[in-house]
Formats: sequence, C-alpha cells, structure tokens
Amino acid sequence: MTFDIEKMNKLPAEARFFDVNGIWYCMNRWVIRLLYPTSVTPNQITFLSLAFGLASAGFYISGIPDALMWGAIFLYGKVLLDNLDGNLARVRGTTSRFGRFLDSLTDFLVTVLVYFAITVHLVRTTAMPEYWVLGLLGLVACFLQSTFFVFYLVNYTSRVGSYEKNRVDETITEEDRHKVEEGQTDPWDLRLQTLFVRVYGWQDKAVEKLDTLFRSLARTPDNRVSNNDEAWYSDRKFLTWISPLCLCTNNVMLVIFSLLDQLELFLILLVSFMNMYALGLLTWKVLCRTGDEAKT
Repeated sequence: MTFDIEKMNKLPAEARFFDVNGIWYCMNRWVIRLLYPTSVTPNQITFLSLAFGLASAGFYISGIPDALMWGAIFLYGKVLLDNLDGNLARVRGTTSRFGRFLDSLTDFLVTVLVYFAITVHLVRTTAMPEYWVLGLLGLVACFLQSTFFVFYLVNYTSRVGSYEKNRVDETITEEDRHKVEEGQTDPWDLRLQTLFVRVYGWQDKAVEKLDTLFRSLARTPDNRVSNNDEAWYSDRKFLTWISPLCLCTNNVMLVIFSLLDQLELFLILLVSFMNMYALGLLTWKVLCRTGDEAKT
C-alpha cells in the first residue's frame, strides 16, 4: 500500500472541523512517518499506552516525593500514545473492530485507576474522606463528558462515511453473532464488544437520552423541517466547541492541575463547570436550531 499521511485522519479533508485534541497530537504526523516502515503494530502501541497509564496511576498513589509530577509525566505519555495506534492503523489500512474495542477498554481501565489513585492521594494528604465522593463524581463526569463528545463525533462520521469501525450503537446484534459463527470475524471481536457494552453501555444510554431530550426541545410542532436530524448531527461548529470534552483533553487538564498540585480544583471544575459547559452548548444548539427554523 502506498504511504499517504492523510489517511491517518478520521475524516476526509472536506469534512474536517477544528478539534482541540489535535493540539496534543501535533507531533503525530512525524511519528507516523517514522513508524510506518517498521514492524511496530497499532495494538503494540495500545499496550504501551496502557503501560504508561498504569505507571501514572502507580505514581499518583505511591505517596513518594514528586508523586504528582511523575504521575502527570506518565499520564501525558499515555495521551501522546493514545491516538497513534489508530493513526498507524488507518495509514496502513489495518483498522479493525478488535483494535477499536481494545483501545476503548484500555482507556476505561486507565481512567478508573488514575481517578482512584488521585482520590487516594487527596484523602491521604488532606485527611478528608469527603474527597471519596468528589473523586467518584469526577470519574462519572469524565466518562459522561467523553462519551458525549464521542456520541456526536460518531453520529457525524457515520454520515460522512468514515471512521467505519465505530458504531453509534454498539449493542451486540444477531448479525454480530452470525459473523462469528460463520467465521467472518474473530471471536475475540465479539468478546471485547461484550465487555465494551458492559462498561460503556450506561454512558451511551445516558447521552442518548440527553440528546433525545434536546432534539425534542429543538423541534417546533408546526414545522416538519425540524424532524430532519441530518443538520442536527452535521454541525461542525458544535463539534469544535464540544471537542474539549474528549478524554484526551480531560487528561491534559489533569496533567496541568497535577503539576500545579491542585487536584481538588481540577475535580471541582470537572464536576461543575465542564458539565454546565456541555449543557450550555446543547442549549445554544437548540436556540440556534429553533431560530433558524423560525426564519424558514
């Protein structure tokens, strides 16, 4: 296959939007050029990302001097590696459902362990058990916000016709089972998909219900045009504004606040401001939609 660096992107050039997360991945193009001719595989990068995430959680919970600094360093390493696996797979044309689920499940495990570790650090250093509640709320907020971004991203990419290894609804279907039974897909694809649904299913359903509520608010009863969901999910300006809710930006924020020794402030902002930010953007989207329909 001819090397084409543009294939590393999830979207074709004409369908792209400004994604804040691209800032953290500014070096990826050069790294992919170096990795392309090597024997390094995308799944190996995923496991290396997992190793960095586990090391980060280990340092956060260790209680050693400079624990926050080392936790932040390894967490940022995880951030840098987190997108390389997909970039390399797309450039090589080796994307797979297995890799898609492996990457997401790795993110889930690292996120749970890192948030547990920073909560332990806070409780230990402040002797305030109340931080267990704040840590739990922060973890839930992190998952819901990142799922919020992914929900709208996948809805958009599915309409553009790219990013085909992800589905808006990853619920296991009879077709999924038949493909395994007929040998069209590897049984491990279905196993990882089953685990994915168990750990991410509640988040997907919660965001889907929130989206349904706001779509209903955006529709006026006397205007049939409002029933067209294409414009709702193809709003690139909205995608740009919600991109800071992605897990990668969340991790970068945690890195910064760790270096400032302000973990409690990070959790407070995550639970309060970032949730209000997401709801505010949905409200703005509804107002823009109803305003446009009022003019038609």
